[in-house]
Amino acid sequence: MKINPVKGRPMLHWVGKHPIDTVSNYPAQLVEVYNVDSPEIEATYKNFLSGPNFVFQGDNKEILSTLLIQGFRGKIDLIYIDPPFASGADYVRKVALRGKKEKFEAEGHSITEQTQYTDIWANDTYLQFMYERLSLMRELLSDKGSIYLHCDSTMGHYLKLIMDEIFGKDLFRNEIIWRKYGGHKNTAKLKFTTENDTILFYSVTDKYIFNGIFRPLSEQTIKSEYKHTDENGRRYAIPRGRKYLQGTIKRVYLDSNPGVAIGNLWTEKELTIQGKDNERIGYPTQKPEALIERIIKASSNEDSIVLDCFVGSGTTAAVAEKLGRRWIIADINKGAIQTTMKRIQTCIDEPRGIAHYRVNNYDVNTELEFRPIVTQKYGVETDRKDLFFDGTLDGTLVKIVDLSRPLTRLDLQFIKDELDSRPDEARNITVLCNGSEVGIQEELDTENQRRPINKIIMRDVHLEGVTTFEPAEAEVNFKRDGQTVTITILEYISPTILDRLDIDRTVFDEHIEDFLAQIDCVLIDTDYTGEHFKIVESDVPEKKTDFVKAKYTLSLPRADARVAVKIIDMLGEETIVME
Repeated sequence: MKINPVKGRPMLHWVGKHPIDTVSNYPAQLVEVYNVDSPEIEATYKNFLSGPNFVFQGDNKEILSTLLIQGFRGKIDLIYIDPPFASGADYVRKVALRGKKEKFEAEGHSITEQTQYTDIWANDTYLQFMYERLSLMRELLSDKGSIYLHCDSTMGHYLKLIMDEIFGKDLFRNEIIWRKYGGHKNTAKLKFTTENDTILFYSVTDKYIFNGIFRPLSEQTIKSEYKHTDENGRRYAIPRGRKYLQGTIKRVYLDSNPGVAIGNLWTEKELTIQGKDNERIGYPTQKPEALIERIIKASSNEDSIVLDCFVGSGTTAAVAEKLGRRWIIADINKGAIQTTMKRIQTCIDEPRGIAHYRVNNYDVNTELEFRPIVTQKYGVETDRKDLFFDGTLDGTLVKIVDLSRPLTRLDLQFIKDELDSRPDEARNITVLCNGSEVGIQEELDTENQRRPINKIIMRDVHLEGVTTFEPAEAEVNFKRDGQTVTITILEYISPTILDRLDIDRTVFDEHIEDFLAQIDCVLIDTDYTGEHFKIVESDVPEKKTDFVKAKYTLSLPRADARVAVKIIDMLGEETIVME
């Protein structure tokens, strides 16, 4: 699919600058649903209109491309994004274990840290990154659509030039200055402290949605100007010098005055989250709901679709849900998606259904996840046309065997059989494996001495420094009674959490009194098919000091329904246990 060229004349140049001429479709894999009875497998515009809101995990460039292919071109009325600012910082999410607040005295740790995203870029790389994504967003916006880009002084001047090029200078509406804090201590020694961010507001046409936002009149204004009352008890003011024909006098009624129009300087204290414990969720770049609410109310209607493809902590989705808008959100970070999913489930009593998709298989099973890591580490040039070998490396053919188990003699026999069917193939073979049966290397050494061509070179990725993630261990008991099931979580150990806290598994109980302290939330599917996870019960503790219940009695849709429990720990790692 082709996309339209950018609108304005190029105003900014960087190394490697190039427009996106075409977009490709990346399959979206449905992995989880909430409050949806019959989810659609495909994330199309048609399915969205009559179905749930969409959550995507993956690279947002590929997600935006998928949305264009799937019918969302010109269908989005509002885009708000809060992308990385190229600030040169790593944003770290502070993750506390549940329960006790004091530190683990033996180790001196009370929190673990999880990097949410790294905001370190080469300048040219960052500009191309944003240029491509903003171009795709422009294609998704409707004729009455608008975009708000949240930035700061680090890259804001560059981003404005890019926005001018893509949307057109004449469609620039406002540079909004948002004061981030209700108050700020001047602690800088060599410069003024920074108290604000910038939000760039552009529209697609001159017929964009804009609902004016007004500040209530002050008590002093009401008292001094609206001092008259008519026969019906309505208060009104008489503007100065406003006498009309036949002696009539213009009246301005208080109840019809919307207030004072909000300008582009946003300094209200309610636009911060300081002190709002019900909003704080520990995400490093979290924005206040009141800020996003103002934007959504101003530039969308109740039938509008709102998009945020750098969703972070999920504020845009939560506010759009509360205001009754349809929404689509995306993020590449697993922790951001989990945070958003959890937040939406509790933001109002009955949220609309959610369909959670992964794009381009960013989070798949261990074997498929390990394979691209190995390919990238060794620099394998992949060849999708070859149905047996995976590519080439330093002039050799490469075969990546199943990385979830050791290399076997049967694997080698399959390779030899394939070579027999290719009598003209003279290249040697590199076999990438994760361990091997005893004695295989010695046999290969002996055999390779006899073979003038097609020598087989084994490389053990584990011995050469490539390691796999050690999954969490969970013990869950399922007890059925007719068409009900009682689920009890008996044990949970996260090697990742233990590693972050430098705790040896053998002394786990000395440092973590209750294993439930590691668990953030529990999700249950009472009819698990293996295709996607349908949330029918969610246990999300309201307070950080509370534990999950760990015991649940639920009705089953039928006696033979399969039950699955998804445990998400405090570092965002997911573990599914099936009956």
